[in-house]
Amino acid sequence: MKNILQNFYLFSKLSLSISLLIILILLGYLFYKSYSLISVQETVEVTKNNDLLNSINLNASKIERIEFLLNENNAKLIDIMNSLDSPKVNNQSNLVLKEIQSDFNNIKLELKKIKNNLQKNEITEVQSSQVNSDNANKENTVQLIIFKFENGQDYYAELELLSTILGSENSHIIEKLYLINNDRFIGSKILKSNFKNETNNFISSNLLRINKMTKVILPYIKIEPSKKQKLSDYRLIAIDNIFRQIENKNYAKSIDLINAIDKDNKFFSLTIDQLSIAVDFKNTIEEIIK
Repeated sequence: MKNILQNFYLFSKLSLSISLLIILILLGYLFYKSYSLISVQETVEVTKNNDLLNSINLNASKIERIEFLLNENNAKLIDIMNSLDSPKVNNQSNLVLKEIQSDFNNIKLELKKIKNNLQKNEITEVQSSQVNSDNANKENTVQLIIFKFENGQDYYAELELLSTILGSENSHIIEKLYLINNDRFIGSKILKSNFKNETNNFISSNLLRINKMTKVILPYIKIEPSKKQKLSDYRLIAIDNIFRQIENKNYAKSIDLINAIDKDNKFFSLTIDQLSIAVDFKNTIEEIIK
């Protein structure tokens, strides 16, 4: 019997070690995928910005070349005007040259407009590209924070990154998330397990007749609503609904349903505390997403 217990103990320790190793590998893979995605997106945005700047610089050089040629032609026209001696010819030439010079000035104004528009487009494209990059980084970081929260993990490092992305104008939201992180949500899986335990106590205290036999066996049995038969008691119906709401992450609705059957908060205090943390987290994250 002693050998069996020793073997069982060794097997349990080995199983636990393997499970922890698998979880560590999975978390490392998730971190790698998240940050590699951010790096690829930033590389694509930088390439787009460089292509745009090269195109603008090429157009600007062409415009400067056109301006140079126009200035050169204008200088030649002025030389022609000076070389004409006949008053009659001069009058006709002056009219023609004035028209040419007027057209030249109009062309020069249009070229300046084009150049200004190109510069404005350059600024707009760069700003738009930066906004798109920030939005992608923000979305990836927020999703990683949600994943860690739902699994009861610390997300301090991700909050540092999100604070840099959002800037000082959203510092109040980041500060609130820091406080929620310090409260330490236990995770959805443990939350559901605790709710089942508190449900067991609630049913045994409110829906079962206690006698000497039940007092003896209650600590060793698990009590929960039947999934095969239709529930008739409103409290059992509410408990079944609460569990489904918790699974669907409708935390605020879950709190309302618990308060309806446990007004004095005698049986579901741990669940209520964790659900309140989850409600604060969900509302704060929605402020960032919106």
